[in-house]
Amino acid sequence: MGKLTPVPAGLICASITVLAAKEEEYKKQLVKPEQLPIYTAPPLQSKYVEEQPGHLQRGFASIRSTTGHYIGWCKGVYVFMKNGIMDTVQFGKDAYIYLKNPPQDFLPKLGVITVSALAGLVSARKGSRFKKIAYPLGLATLGATVCYPVQSVIIAKVTGEKAYTVSQQIYGAVKSLRTKSKDK
Repeated sequence: MGKLTPVPAGLICASITVLAAKEEEYKKQLVKPEQLPIYTAPPLQSKYVEEQPGHLQRGFASIRSTTGHYIGWCKGVYVFMKNGIMDTVQFGKDAYIYLKNPPQDFLPKLGVITVSALAGLVSARKGSRFKKIAYPLGLATLGATVCYPVQSVIIAKVTGEKAYTVSQQIYGAVKSLRTKSKDK
């Protein structure tokens, strides 16, 4: 008795012809794996030739290199602006918190600095532009120095060190320029 096998419904309607082959013909048609083309080594005469970019590729490359500089510059400006804005926002928050609960002696010190700056404005009202800028800034700085002596000393030390460093760099640059001009 034959075996029963399940057959999909679509195959019931299809007619398939099955032919029996003799065993000799079957053995003649077999191919060994070594005879298949995927197992053979490629010919050794092949030579690699690098593809030259076409006109369109060269055009895109030049556009990419040109716009790359501008995009890099724009990214730098964006990061600079973003950091500046974030620092400004943080400074505003810190100032708000500080001014919300100020120390007891803050307002009198602020008054001394403000009166000093206003005295500078009044004394420079009929002077040159330099006086109109220098007098208020100078007197406000003097008032801040009187009110905050410790911080003023620290700022003066740091500013003095930076000024000394810059003066040494300028001296070195001028000296190198003078030696170059003497050599000519």
